[in-house]
Amino acid sequence: MAENKKDYSYLDKWAVQPEKWLELDQNEFQVMTFRTCFLYGVSQNKKMIPVLFQIYEHLQTITNTEQRVKLLTALSATIRKSKPKAIMALFPFIQVEEEGEVIRAASQFFVNLSVLSNKEFKSGASILLELVKDAPEDRKSAYLLLGLLDINNKKVDQLVSPFKSIIGNEVKSILHNNGITL
Repeated sequence: MAENKKDYSYLDKWAVQPEKWLELDQNEFQVMTFRTCFLYGVSQNKKMIPVLFQIYEHLQTITNTEQRVKLLTALSATIRKSKPKAIMALFPFIQVEEEGEVIRAASQFFVNLSVLSNKEFKSGASILLELVKDAPEDRKSAYLLLGLLDINNKKVDQLVSPFKSIIGNEVKSILHNNGITL
């Protein structure tokens, strides 16, 4: 028996109509977010970034941390199965997200998926470390670093090590509270 899958393609045009987002139920909005993130990852069309980040900001207001981690996990699984080069789809979970747990998980997925798309840990880790370098005082940087260190890869650990001298006190404190001393 064939599985009945709902056709969510109508959400693609709604993604660029923020005034209609409140008409969507939570599930529809999550599906729209998923589809928009994935489309951005595949196309890497920079013109999509403002609307993608706006969608993600709204997503945070209607979902909890656990729901966003589930969405992140599903998106990562889809990228792994069908489009390993679409890892940039995870960027809203890294740059817009406010919850450290989600940022930490997203950075792990990002680096691990970069192995599939680029055949090495270093490329994904380097991209995330550029974000840390740009905002060494930002608490989000601590969660990026935690995610990188969770991977437990010597090459990644070597890339992270020099950041001890540039990160701010709040970042160091968050790392320390999570059992990490650079």
